[in-house]
Amino acid sequence: MLRIIPVWFFFLLMSWQLFAQELPPVASFEPELYNGGSQNWGLSQDESDFIYVANNEGLLEYNGQRWSTYPSPNETLVRSVKAHNGRIYTGMYMDFGYWERTASGALAYQSLCDNERDKMLPDEHFWNIILHEGYLVFQSLDQLFLYQPEEGSIRVITPEWGVSKVFKTAKSLYFSDQKQGLFRLEGGTAVAVLEQESPAVFITHLWGKAGELVLQTATDGCYRLEDGALKKTSLHPFLEGKSVYSASNLRLGGRAFGTVSNGVYVVGPDGELAYHLDQVDGLSNNTVLSLFEDARSNLWVGTDNGISCINLSSPFRKFTDNSGQLGTVHASAVHGGNLYLGSNQGLFVKSVNGGDLPRLVPGTRGQVWSLFQHQGVLFCGHDRGTFTIDGLRAESLGAQNGGTWGFVPVPGRPDLLLQGNYFGLSVLTLTSGRWLFRNKVDGFDYSARFLAASAESEVYISHEYRGVYGLKLDEDFRKVTDLKLYNTPEKGKNAGLTSFQDGVVYFSRDGVFTLQDFDGGFQRSAPLSNSISKTEYTSGKMTAEAKRLWFFTAESISFFHRGALSDDLQRQTIPVPSRLIDAKSGYENITPIGGDTLLIGTADGYLQLALSAVPLHQHQLYLTSATALPAAGNPIPLALGEEGEIPFEDHSVTFELAVASFEKYFIPRYQYRLLGLSEEWSGWSTESTISFPGLPYGEYVLEARSLLGRRSAENSVSYSFEVLRPWYASNWALVLYLLVTGLLIYLLHRSYTRYYRRKQKALQEESDQRLAAREREAELELIRINNQHLQQEISSKSRETAISTMSLVRKNELLQQIKDKLLSDQDPERRIQEVIKTIDHNIDEAETWNLFKEAFENTDQDFFKKVKELHPGLSPNDLKLCAYLRLNLSSKEIAPMLNISPRSVEVKRYRLRKKMNLEAKTGLVDYIMGI
Repeated sequence: MLRIIPVWFFFLLMSWQLFAQELPPVASFEPELYNGGSQNWGLSQDESDFIYVANNEGLLEYNGQRWSTYPSPNETLVRSVKAHNGRIYTGMYMDFGYWERTASGALAYQSLCDNERDKMLPDEHFWNIILHEGYLVFQSLDQLFLYQPEEGSIRVITPEWGVSKVFKTAKSLYFSDQKQGLFRLEGGTAVAVLEQESPAVFITHLWGKAGELVLQTATDGCYRLEDGALKKTSLHPFLEGKSVYSASNLRLGGRAFGTVSNGVYVVGPDGELAYHLDQVDGLSNNTVLSLFEDARSNLWVGTDNGISCINLSSPFRKFTDNSGQLGTVHASAVHGGNLYLGSNQGLFVKSVNGGDLPRLVPGTRGQVWSLFQHQGVLFCGHDRGTFTIDGLRAESLGAQNGGTWGFVPVPGRPDLLLQGNYFGLSVLTLTSGRWLFRNKVDGFDYSARFLAASAESEVYISHEYRGVYGLKLDEDFRKVTDLKLYNTPEKGKNAGLTSFQDGVVYFSRDGVFTLQDFDGGFQRSAPLSNSISKTEYTSGKMTAEAKRLWFFTAESISFFHRGALSDDLQRQTIPVPSRLIDAKSGYENITPIGGDTLLIGTADGYLQLALSAVPLHQHQLYLTSATALPAAGNPIPLALGEEGEIPFEDHSVTFELAVASFEKYFIPRYQYRLLGLSEEWSGWSTESTISFPGLPYGEYVLEARSLLGRRSAENSVSYSFEVLRPWYASNWALVLYLLVTGLLIYLLHRSYTRYYRRKQKALQEESDQRLAAREREAELELIRINNQHLQQEISSKSRETAISTMSLVRKNELLQQIKDKLLSDQDPERRIQEVIKTIDHNIDEAETWNLFKEAFENTDQDFFKKVKELHPGLSPNDLKLCAYLRLNLSSKEIAPMLNISPRSVEVKRYRLRKKMNLEAKTGLVDYIMGI
């Protein structure tokens, strides 16, 4: 076991050493984010600074805010990409061509191979596209296709042993073949530049240096070309044992090499390794398929599983403690040529400019809260009290008052140092060249994390849960003689207090407060407070240096300083969001470590910020898409180069803005207004998508602008569009509304005119009616008399009809009785039959009916006529039954008259109802009586 521990510790130390470099920021994009395939074979950038990627699933476009995917036309892998003069050229399996922007901002593909199919070889992939002397050279593993955009012509060069790689220098174009030969193109002809005896090596990169060609091979190191022969060099020893797959020259003279399984190596102009980054450092994958440096010196890395962007020109460098040994950095200081880092794990030290590993200062394991330099001595505020630090040696001064938060010098007493502890205040004294603990200050026992001292033996302490205290101490700083708890400012979460340029400043969510005097307390500074909105506030922790008072907000690193023309404090910002800094809230710290470089403690290490390298961020703002959103259906893209017209049913609109900025720590912000809806500008926001749901019809102008860092865009965006009127508000509809309104007015006028005329006529007629009333009364009386006479006649006729009916009934009854008696007699059957015939002969139904009908029609003349009109399908027997029912006779009374039984009468009544189509609820007699 004793043998295993040193070996384990050695590998851990070496792995942490590998992670110990301070690296440029890296932003990575996974396939799920850009919605494409995992492998990325090539990268390029157009005149708008948009990035294009040759991807397994097609062409990717990234405008700084949004990824777009354009599938390859033949559904194959896109192997190469090159942006040139507004076109995006791509090469793929058995095809190459270009993409151009449509009116709506999308890309559309045009093949260049329609007339070149016969020149292609089977299974040909186009792996690279190089721009040289006005030609676009499309390289497959077999041939070179030289396309001249102005003429549209294509020439083909087919080397004997194919093409492995193509390399461009300042003046020449080279390629290697499958037999590791190297050739230069001269006048369209391949000229060999390597002797046959040269070693067979696979060349992955080639560049010019001091008049010579230098070649980087895949696995055999670096060579220079001298008199047609390859000579091994000592360049890039860090690539030995690595497999170099891709490479790119850098704008400032260096180079970048992508490897299989080992990430990216960035080399300076002197050939020395500047950075090595792999997946642990933020790359999306360790196998690098393509490299490209954009216009702002960002190094784009296309990997086997994603895309990464390394901000080589960023003013930030990041040390990330992936091992967890360093932890969260609370404080830092440069002392004696060393950089000290106080963290939640202890106190660590490394050389300021060296690449060495931070080492734990023995005896300091635990929480370090502060580092303070005073009179050439470095003091460490620790959870276990106070330490003085000298190199790797820490001397404890004790923890008589609990852990130590921080230190402040005592004005006018260079031999004393006041420290804030967990349980009040204590004093250190300089005795015989050594600092020692002297006394606890009596009269104050609360935590004193934030404290400041003034020249009048006054001390001010911010307690997060109690508020701000003012203390007066005796002349020897041994006890509190006066204590105040100020009403203003109120206690606040993560509030901070510190001394700055002979004053005391307090900062909380309520604003910035400055000390007036001991009795007057603190007063809110309106200019300073108004410069910081409440939404920006995250922590009141401040760090004071000679001329700057640093603090952190949600959207920036900021500081107050005296103005050039005014003695008032002014705010300056470095617009980097706190979420990207990732400092521990309430424990933010920033320390000058030499020159203009600042060190910022973070949750997993630290950041270095070079103030002089903070760019001004010159940039352009683009409107990349405008889309109408119907209530149902797919979004409708709008043309960007002309005024848009949007049907009213699609009157929800979305716009996409973009700034082609790819820096991790500087995020573009946008502001907009929609003229026609509002004249007011929106607040600044990092959201690049603007939506306007349910716009009323009318004309609108979208205006947008952007900020990147502290600089506005060189342009602003303006887009005019119109939401068309709905059909009910169209011009034709308005004309129709006018016509209808006019017609209504006319009809209303006409109606009122008629009304008044009728009223006038009615008055006239009323007088006429009064005159005619008497005549009408006389006429009515005459009519009444006539009606009485007619009623008498009707009654007489009715009686006559009833008498005739009854006579007929009696006659038939008599005859029926005779018939019945004869039938019951026991005389011979022949006589009985003759009597029956005689009686039947005397019962004359037709004659009886004719007499009845004549009498009935005299009484009710139109009855039969009405019945036949209503029911033309009735038979004479049906009419006969209707007449009997009209007289309200019962079935029993009707049966003798029809010479049938009462049961048969009921059947006839039922059949009559069916013929008349009467409803069940309608009575037959009631219906006939009502005719």
